[in-house]
Amino acid sequence: MTPVTILRTVITFLIVLLPRAAAAHLDGSDAGLLNGLMHPVFGPDHLIAMVSVGVVSVQLGGASLWRLPLAFVSAMTAAAALGIAQIPLPHTELGIAASVVVLGIAILVAHSRTSAWPILVLVLLFGTCHGYAHGLEIPKSVSPALYALGFVIGTAVLHIAGLVIGEIASLRSWLWRGLRLAGVAVAASGVLFVAQTVVV
Repeated sequence: MTPVTILRTVITFLIVLLPRAAAAHLDGSDAGLLNGLMHPVFGPDHLIAMVSVGVVSVQLGGASLWRLPLAFVSAMTAAAALGIAQIPLPHTELGIAASVVVLGIAILVAHSRTSAWPILVLVLLFGTCHGYAHGLEIPKSVSPALYALGFVIGTAVLHIAGLVIGEIASLRSWLWRGLRLAGVAVAASGVLFVAQTVVV
């Protein structure tokens, strides 16, 4: 399957999913799953960070293609349990905002000879922050299990979208250079998120 075919599949999936989520009754039996699916998509900081993890995975290459997304999802799932249980975990909103800055810088500088371990550790940390926020914000009216399943699936789809973007960019040198510039834009948006978090 070519990168273009994968991208079309992901886009089709999202197009089908979004109208269903918008039309769903919030108190329906599937509300937990749909709320979880849509939470990463409608939060711009979550969306940018999760797509960026996929892009950086491609830039590092090798085992990072699966290690980084798996690390993020694993840490996110574990931390979501803390959020659901309302166990305090300080500065997670700042961590989420900082994740966008750091992942933007990673897109700018990462390549196949970059050591993946520091980025992997940061991805684990950022996955923890994002997951805690997901768990903490779970609506009281929905099933925690379905909500968790939803945001895990939603996050995985965003990681795949990032992987596809990275793979497509690797096909042409000008696209690859454009991806680096996108990293600057991601980091700049992260600075705005950090500023908003600090001011609030």
